[in-house]
Amino acid sequence: MPLASLKDLYFDELADLHDAEMQMIRTLPRLAEAARARELREALKKHGDQSRLHLERLELIFTHWGERPPSRPCAGLAGIVQEADDRLNQETTDDVRDAAIIGVAQRMEHYEIAAYGCARTCARLLNRLDEARLLQESLAEEGRADHGLSDLAEAHVKDDGRSEANLHAPPRSPPSSQPEIATRPTATNHADE
Repeated sequence: MPLASLKDLYFDELADLHDAEMQMIRTLPRLAEAARARELREALKKHGDQSRLHLERLELIFTHWGERPPSRPCAGLAGIVQEADDRLNQETTDDVRDAAIIGVAQRMEHYEIAAYGCARTCARLLNRLDEARLLQESLAEEGRADHGLSDLAEAHVKDDGRSEANLHAPPRSPPSSQPEIATRPTATNHADE
């Protein structure tokens, strides 16, 4: 479809989002099933429920226009979903798999955040303020889901990484009989603190 007007762009964004949400609804349960951490599984399931609500909002917008959602694939999210499937099929530890799941889930969120932001702006410019409000609600929920995934990564993956690093750390040497010499931080090593 040629983009001859802002309305054309708006419908293109809405169609893209519609398929993206359909892909999320299909993909999030697979990610949740593969996750080890209970909190991650719950977050992915919750976002799957939110994706259904987002889809309903999009369908309501199409209804406002007297249109049906076009069936065209969202290639951008399809690529991220393929990456998720590739990661799930790789041999790895549970902790690393959870980190990979968080990474691909956040890529999905970021894609949707960008698309919802663009669609919301188009709705505002077209003076479709009720639609802009619906899109803003979904955008805010996408942002919260992304922040929740970041919090999970910080809380769980970092702890798992520290544990893994400790397994590979060289043994500590016994205390030296030589006194330690205190050094003052230089401009170079002070910046690292």
